[in-house]
Amino acid sequence: MKTANRKSSKKVQRSRITKQSVLKRIIIVLTATILLCTTILMIAPYIALPLFLNRHVNYRGYATYDYPLQDIYYASDYGLNEKQLYLTTEDGYNIWVSEIYTEKPKAVIIYLSGIVQPSVTYFYGHAKFMQDNGYSSILLEVRGHGKSDGKQICLGYEEVKDVQAVVDYINSDEKYQGVPIVLQGVSMGGAIAVNSFGQINDIDALIAMSAYSSFEDAALDIMSNYYVPEFIKQIEKPFLRSALHMIFGKEKVDTLKPLKQIEHANGRPVFLIACKDDKGVPVESTYRLKKAYEEAEIWIRNSWEHFIVLGCDFKNMAQDTEYCNKILDFLERKLP
Repeated sequence: MKTANRKSSKKVQRSRITKQSVLKRIIIVLTATILLCTTILMIAPYIALPLFLNRHVNYRGYATYDYPLQDIYYASDYGLNEKQLYLTTEDGYNIWVSEIYTEKPKAVIIYLSGIVQPSVTYFYGHAKFMQDNGYSSILLEVRGHGKSDGKQICLGYEEVKDVQAVVDYINSDEKYQGVPIVLQGVSMGGAIAVNSFGQINDIDALIAMSAYSSFEDAALDIMSNYYVPEFIKQIEKPFLRSALHMIFGKEKVDTLKPLKQIEHANGRPVFLIACKDDKGVPVESTYRLKKAYEEAEIWIRNSWEHFIVLGCDFKNMAQDTEYCNKILDFLERKLP
């Protein structure tokens, strides 16, 4: 009887040891997994951002599945006469622009495009439509893109200098004397437009489409769309900002962001446009910008297009009458 009890006791002890051993292994594996994931979150921005940003964006000239807006268009495709030229920025970059002039223009609109698409040549459709309605246009290919100088995508921290070069060109030309200057940009171009508007008082009106309130905000909003837990976002946030500091400098990253620069609008007209189901730059950024500058007008389209125009069909944007009417109505009401 005693022997049986001893055997039973040993079995219980072995069972407990086995359970404790399994539990220890589980804890070790979980701890190692958490540490690994945390390490990845910490170092990922320092690796991924430079890899993505340190390059020149060359447009393919044809669409792909991942980048459907990679075509390159020409003024002649729209029956437009243009003046192509290079302007030199204050820090020595040569940037390419295309000027579409209209006699006695109501305004001149500077167009800005996104991070890797569409090429700014997609805005020839806008230039044609606006010329038909009495407006001149200048398509600006910012640094690091297309025919312009640069080997880095600058996310809006440096391109204000590019916009300043265009504004200086406009102000130096007698034919534009007394003509209002309007900035219109989409995606990163929208962010560049907001930053430039905050820095350059000579710009009279702003149309920002799918602009992020800050690059960090956009990255974290996208993580939310993919159901990333809040605690992971909070872990990632300071490292993302630190990586941006490393690339562009702390002062620029902390101050030259749309959420702060829109506060310098000082009564000038602003039109913020976004689509409710945009996954590229979630609509929350537009709401933040509106909150920062309550005088801004806002249009949230009940659609998915990151580039606002229905079907992202920039080439035939004139067919999107709702979009065209919204833009014209804003300009006609707000410009002197």
